[in-house]
Amino acid sequence: MWKYYAFRFTGLTIAYLPRKLGYLTARFTAFMVYMLSPVTREAVADNMRRVLGPEADEAALKRAVRDVLRNAAKNYYDLIKLPHMRLKDIKDRIKVNGWHNLEDAINRGKGVILVTAHIGSFDMAAQVFPAHSTKVTGLVEPLEPEVLLNHVVALRNCKGMNFMPVQLGVLKVVMQSLHRGEVVLIVCDRDFGKDGLRLSFFGEETSMPVGAVRIAMRTGAAVVPVFNLRQKNGCYDVYFEPAVDIIPEGDGAVAKNMEQIISVMERYIKTYPEQWVVLSPVWESGERTSLSG
Repeated sequence: MWKYYAFRFTGLTIAYLPRKLGYLTARFTAFMVYMLSPVTREAVADNMRRVLGPEADEAALKRAVRDVLRNAAKNYYDLIKLPHMRLKDIKDRIKVNGWHNLEDAINRGKGVILVTAHIGSFDMAAQVFPAHSTKVTGLVEPLEPEVLLNHVVALRNCKGMNFMPVQLGVLKVVMQSLHRGEVVLIVCDRDFGKDGLRLSFFGEETSMPVGAVRIAMRTGAAVVPVFNLRQKNGCYDVYFEPAVDIIPEGDGAVAKNMEQIISVMERYIKTYPEQWVVLSPVWESGERTSLSG
């Protein structure tokens, strides 16, 4: 329950701080996590080792881990700040690139599955859809306890988004949305359900979620990769990539389709590793040296 009470406390206090002061508080929080939570520090380091590659030295790895934690803390601040912001002000902070790729996919008439990764400021950038009067259902990881899940979902939906946790009954909602020609948003860089396919991600096999691909193959929905990046000036860039050419059927089609999505995710994450804010291990842990403080 402590996480729920932490969200409630910050929502009543830190959320009212000016942005610069709020981000300064986030940086301090990230520093404390780096120093006092070796489990989180090592999980991020484990992920960064794969992204940066063997050529990265210990100093570069430490910088990347600190930057990831700082961006993650800023994202939490963005989330609790959402109810206190006007949608117009949020829209003014978001620069959209490739919106025509989404429009073209919608015009196919079979619905659109947006696939993305935990990169940038996910919750802030998602407000681009209500700002453009586009109905989107987003799937998110379920949290415990339920009271925390409900609170976080309410924060994410406060400006008109429709986020739902991946749990019983959500597939029916997704299918209905796609049949109506609507848009569904699915994060594809971490298999929290541990029921995906083992595929290569940054050159090493791990379990990857393939639900988005399976649904697209079943419904004919277009699959459009979308990513967002945090800019130093407090703004956000959102990039809609061209639709993936989904193979409808055949041996290995699911894996081949997912590999196309992985390729695009890798390109963004490799270019902006400090913005890949996954705080849990994506790969099974092997032998590794500990990252010192």
